[in-house]
Amino acid sequence: IVDLYSAGNVEEDGDKPYPGQCRPFLQHISFAGPQGEVVRVKALFDDGAMVGAMCSSFFHKVKHRLGNWGLSTRRLRMANGSIVHSEALWEGEITVGNIRTHGAFEVFNSGGSWKFLFGKPLLQAFNAVHDYTPDTVRI
Repeated sequence: IVDLYSAGNVEEDGDKPYPGQCRPFLQHISFAGPQGEVVRVKALFDDGAMVGAMCSSFFHKVKHRLGNWGLSTRRLRMANGSIVHSEALWEGEITVGNIRTHGAFEVFNSGGSWKFLFGKPLLQAFNAVHDYTPDTVRI
C-alpha cells in the first residue's frame, strides 16, 4: 500500500491559506507514445502527492496512443484513508516545457479532481527544486 498524500499543516477550517503555504499548480505536460504520438495533458503539480497518477477516465481515452502500460499491483491509500487499487502502470518519456525524462505513473479514478497528478517521484525525476518562500518550482 502506497500513501497517495503526505500529511501537512492545515488550518482548522482547512480552506484559508496560512503564511508560507505551498499551493498545487497546473502546467501542461506531454507523454511520448511508442510510434511518435504525443499525448498532452494539463497536470496538477503537488509535492504532497507520493505518486504520479493519471485519472482512469482520461487514461481510457489515450491509452492506445500511450503504449508502454501494463497492469499494476499497487494499492494506494487516499488522504481520507480509503484504499484504491491502481488499474495500470505506465512508464516512458515525459516532457515538461523543453525538459524530457523517463518517468512512471499509476492509473486510478480521481473522481474528476484532475486528469494527471504530478507528484513527488516525478518532481524528483525532473530534479525539480521547490523554493518554499516564494512557492516556486524550477525544473
